[in-house]
Amino acid sequence: MALRPMPTEAFETRFAALLQQHRERLLGFLRRLCGANADAEDVLQETLAKVWRLRASFDPDGNAEGWLLQAAFRAFCDHRARRRRAVPGSATEPDALPAPSAPCPVELRDEVVRTLAALPAIERELLLGFHRDGLSLRELAERHALPVNTVKSHLHRARQRLAAGPEER
Repeated sequence: MALRPMPTEAFETRFAALLQQHRERLLGFLRRLCGANADAEDVLQETLAKVWRLRASFDPDGNAEGWLLQAAFRAFCDHRARRRRAVPGSATEPDALPAPSAPCPVELRDEVVRTLAALPAIERELLLGFHRDGLSLRELAERHALPVNTVKSHLHRARQRLAAGPEER
């Protein structure tokens, strides 16, 4: 396996600008996933820190938004898993908790595949079309021959199912 060269200063400047450009989109995505709790900002910071550490693996010719959204979704899943492992009512500070071992990319991909497979087909297709492919609500409505409000309802239910976790799906 060939080692990638260290990112240049120009690459890092462009990468930082890319993160800034997509910050609001990522935050909106995470707010929808996190639901009523106010963890979206924390998960966004985890996402940005993670992609910054992994910036050498970024393909500038690839789908930057898709790559960032996938990283945000993974950070959301990790955050949700950490919250579930925490003992309710515990006075333990988050910094005192042991850091979870980083799952390998295959495990992460498998978790995303399992999570999406658990959704009804229409919800999965609309969710991926909206978040991964960047299609508008109107485009999704036309593509699936549905009213726009029905598309919104399906997206809302899909996000609720994702936020609920596997026990409640």
